[in-house]
Amino acid sequence: MQISMVDLIAYGISLESASFIKNHNEPLTKPTPMIKKGQLIDLTILSIRFLLAIIFISYGTGKLFGGQFGNLTEMELATPIKDLSLFKVAWYLFDHQPFKIFIAVSQIAAALMLLYNRTMVIGALMLIPIIANILIIDLTIMPYGFKLAFGFRLTAYLCYIGLLLLYYKKDIVPAWRTISSIKPLQYANHGTVTYLLVFVLIPILELAPAVLKMMYFAATHPQSFWNAIKSLF
Repeated sequence: MQISMVDLIAYGISLESASFIKNHNEPLTKPTPMIKKGQLIDLTILSIRFLLAIIFISYGTGKLFGGQFGNLTEMELATPIKDLSLFKVAWYLFDHQPFKIFIAVSQIAAALMLLYNRTMVIGALMLIPIIANILIIDLTIMPYGFKLAFGFRLTAYLCYIGLLLLYYKKDIVPAWRTISSIKPLQYANHGTVTYLLVFVLIPILELAPAVLKMMYFAATHPQSFWNAIKSLF
């Protein structure tokens, strides 16, 4: 029996058809995604931490090395304050110490804590008043275009921190419950009469810094201090 080329081709086609039908009768499996939803959330939170850290480290170092605040020209310094914009006036005032270094160190410290796993929540909480303060200042002193730009940008940063805290809520909520349940008075039960001592302690506490200031002034400027005492009599 001879098999022609046509028979071979027909046989091959029949095999391919059978294989095709078999494969397409099998249930289809969903393709495995390259990244899962949980992984995407994790990476988003990590990206938020790095973004805020980079931004506020750059803000802080800019203040330390003269990149922010000040930078008024001689002509602007000689201009009456009423003729300067609020932005220029504020930029000049913010350039003075210890305000400038305090803001710079605060921003860098919060940013670095955000990078370290054990302190990231503390860093995020520190950044909330820092960003809110910058936002209010910018909305007060900036020209309209900058108000719009920084308003949206800084508000987004606050929302990012909100997402960060929401992500760690399982750890934050128990800590908050512990803090909010602290007893206000730790050592003893107090009667009504003992609470009256509060009205004595309040003025003492208020006067204590003034006494310390007088002692400091007497030690550093004895002659001036003595002259001030003599002027009272």
